[in-house]
Amino acid sequence: MKRRDFIKQSLSASAVVVGTGYASFDMFRRTQPVAEMTVKERGLRAAARVVADGNPTSDEAMLDTLSSVIAEAKPELRVHSRPALAYEQHKAERLMAEIPAEGISTFAKNEDAPVIEEIVLSDTRPTGGPVSASDLNESAESVQEKVANFEANFHDDVVLTEEDYQMLVASLERVNRVQSYVGFGNFNILSFDDALKYARYSPRIGEFTKAELEFLDKMFHYDSSQLGFFGEKVVGKQTHVISEKDVIKMPGTGHYVFRGHSEKFYNQIRNEVGDSLILTSGVRNVMKQYQLFLAKTVQASGNMSRASRSLAPPGHSYHAIGDFDVGQVGGGLQNFTAAFAETDEFKRLQDLGYVRIRYTADNQLGVRYEPWHIRVV
Repeated sequence: MKRRDFIKQSLSASAVVVGTGYASFDMFRRTQPVAEMTVKERGLRAAARVVADGNPTSDEAMLDTLSSVIAEAKPELRVHSRPALAYEQHKAERLMAEIPAEGISTFAKNEDAPVIEEIVLSDTRPTGGPVSASDLNESAESVQEKVANFEANFHDDVVLTEEDYQMLVASLERVNRVQSYVGFGNFNILSFDDALKYARYSPRIGEFTKAELEFLDKMFHYDSSQLGFFGEKVVGKQTHVISEKDVIKMPGTGHYVFRGHSEKFYNQIRNEVGDSLILTSGVRNVMKQYQLFLAKTVQASGNMSRASRSLAPPGHSYHAIGDFDVGQVGGGLQNFTAAFAETDEFKRLQDLGYVRIRYTADNQLGVRYEPWHIRVV
């Protein structure tokens, strides 16, 4: 019997002991070969998984336009909260790595450094694929006009090329696999370097390619003002680390806040507003911000400027240093729309007199009105 057939037969015939559970051969197979899907379909599926793999009420800017593909996007994967896995599973995954994937197509062979600075004169259609030049024709004379029409596409927006859009989708797919592997809550505070270690360690994720890393690096260091985002860069290093001892998970939310001022501030406003106020997004390290921004760019059909009007680019999110989002219990994704400003919870927050929001309706930072985003730092 050939070694490959022996491995496959052994793993499919009996379970591999992993800690207190079991992992079978089928757990390591993908349900649909990537090669069968177009880049557009892969992008929409990857963006949908940002919601499907996480807390469905709490990933900022992930609106319910993706609900049709969420149900089929979520894989059944074992979650690992620490890099030190059971030795038996490590052996199993190493063995599986030696079996060539069938029907899998990635962009791993593309070693060219991506170019994300290209400006296309163009109006957008939310197709899930890259915007073409003929699709962008709106113009705006001020930052405020763009903020008021944050879902529109303007002629000076920065839009990804077809090649860069493919790299974005490939990167988002891999980042999603990291989140599936470590779990939603852990992924929020995971550092960039630790994400790379997980990817290198587990064939289930697959090591980040050189082209993907170059793409992510360019995105982090890109001048956000060119996108029309004028917020401060609050995290200077892509490898920013958030220590577990500096954060605390809020019960019933799946999210962390920083110990100290952020924790006290959240508890204070919740005590005063009531139990109908809930934490919807807390600490987000660089890797989590990557995931959200990449997914939002997919929703914006490759228009990075349009994405930045709804979500801070990686390194620019105050969630990495203290801010958090709140919403109405049961409010779902409507908590991340202007509709939250009409709720009793928001009105009570305003009545307190000391609660400020980060992005007001008249902000000049190029970001839409976010009544849910509490300014802490």
